[in-house]
Amino acid sequence: MAPVLAVAVLVGVYMLIKANDRPIPHYEPKQVEDTWSAEEYMRHLNVKPFNQREVHRLLLKRTRQKEGVYLESLLPAMDTAGIEIVHCFHQVMGDDYVPVITSGNDYPFHKPNSKHYKNAAIDFRIKYIPVEKRREIVEKAQDKLGVRFRVLWEKGETEHLHVELVDVLE
Repeated sequence: MAPVLAVAVLVGVYMLIKANDRPIPHYEPKQVEDTWSAEEYMRHLNVKPFNQREVHRLLLKRTRQKEGVYLESLLPAMDTAGIEIVHCFHQVMGDDYVPVITSGNDYPFHKPNSKHYKNAAIDFRIKYIPVEKRREIVEKAQDKLGVRFRVLWEKGETEHLHVELVDVLE
């Protein structure tokens, strides 16, 4: 009986590993060389409204991305939410702080029904921030984004701030 159970467990583990065996998409980020001063940023706001591409570009400029992070297919609402999260980081950590995005739609080991695979979730690194400031960032993010988004403080070995869009259409 024990050998049969052992074989069943091994087959089960093998099936779990194979279910999460997705290739990581290859992505080479575009190098954005220009930076905006505060005056240029305000002048830009006065000249034309931001469109989807500009909001995405601003998110990329105001954050750093962990190597291999894929953000090019994010839903427009997630770009906007990302900018709001950056604002929360700045309120707590100061305007010089640059948040790090650790995951978009790039990591093959999220749960099978993860919003990451629908381009409706991003993760921010909070692991190296003091605990009381982490709590403040999470609370500000939840208040700022409201009910349309879910903000989770995922603790553990890969502690991070997970932000996802709640009402994603299938």
